[in-house]
Amino acid sequence: MAQREAQRAAIRLSGASGHRAPETRMLILARRAVLSTVIALAALIFTSNPLLAAEGSESGWGGVWLFIGRVANLAVVAILLVWVARKPLANFYASRTESIREQLAEAQRARADAEARLAAIESRMSRLDQELSEMKAASEQDARAEYARLTEAADEEARKVVARARHEIAGMTREAYLGLKAHAAALAVEVAEKRIREVMTDEDHNRLVSKFVSGLGDAK
Repeated sequence: MAQREAQRAAIRLSGASGHRAPETRMLILARRAVLSTVIALAALIFTSNPLLAAEGSESGWGGVWLFIGRVANLAVVAILLVWVARKPLANFYASRTESIREQLAEAQRARADAEARLAAIESRMSRLDQELSEMKAASEQDARAEYARLTEAADEEARKVVARARHEIAGMTREAYLGLKAHAAALAVEVAEKRIREVMTDEDHNRLVSKFVSGLGDAK
């Protein structure tokens, strides 16, 4: 029974150590050796109790002193084992402490790096918003300038079209006026000839012809 309890204790210790951080191979071997020795000595002492009781009934205090001596030997062996294992244990815990310290430092560096990256991203995002605002303002300004340029070009083209139309209309008006004037003159001559023919007699006609001929003779 005592041996089973010792084995269970060893199993609990080994199981608990399994949930801890990884250990060095030397420390694991030393711990296993210590546990195995302690379990073996405890089993030897507790299994010898019936023999000690029988010896005590025969020799009195001799069996008691023998039991005490064995317990003392077990204590000495345990102390020696602890003393031998103390340096590897101390080295292990020092190594674990240094490893934990390095892990904490690495975690702090990682956190600082993450915070720096986050700050850089936030700064970039703020600059991006500002750049977008500037681009929007520049685009609006360019759009207004382009609208003004197109409007001015359209107005200039409209003025040119109006000027050409006015010039063409003026030319057409002048041509129409001259045509109407020539037509009116022709009509006036035609009307005058018709009036003269209506009022002129043969006598008037002969007189005008004679006068014209005499005028030609005088001119010679």
